[in-house]
Amino acid sequence: MGVPELVASASGTVIEIGPGSGNQVGRYDSSKITKIYGIEPNRGLHDKLRESIKKAGLSDVYTIVPCGAHDVEGLKTSGVDQEAFDTVLSIQVLCSVPNPKETAAALYRLLKPGGTMIVYEHVKSRDAVSSKVQDLYNVVWPYALANCNLNRDTAQVLRKAGPWAKVDLREPTEEDAWQAIPRIWGHLTKAD
Repeated sequence: MGVPELVASASGTVIEIGPGSGNQVGRYDSSKITKIYGIEPNRGLHDKLRESIKKAGLSDVYTIVPCGAHDVEGLKTSGVDQEAFDTVLSIQVLCSVPNPKETAAALYRLLKPGGTMIVYEHVKSRDAVSSKVQDLYNVVWPYALANCNLNRDTAQVLRKAGPWAKVDLREPTEEDAWQAIPRIWGHLTKAD
């Protein structure tokens, strides 16, 4: 399953974390969407994001939320409440948040019981050599790419965010071990 299929699997009331300029907006299946809240603290990206939303025909269901996922008061001001969302979508975002554990826990709290978190994130390699290469790259990588960190154990962070009823994550295989940027993807379903 690739990113287009992951995004298209979002349904109901959705939180999209870090939509940026709207790369994923055109991939939603609008017939399955009630409302989307795009949590994007970088206001410099909002104009391009609005253009993408309009182009995708989602202007009446997509609201840009100008704060971070852990800013409970900012979220409330924008109409985002705890345990109110069917889907949380995170596509290559958790690598760049300042505190991934805090952010993952905050995202978990936004999900309704039985809600689904959909993720596509790069992770720390389990291969010793590739892991060292990631650590080496990571000396400069975050400065060049908006605080993106290559060497986070995002799968573990997600698993510990809260009690999940089901975790269906595709993790790197032995064939992926040589990659400097292995990825995980899939769905995590919040316990009822």
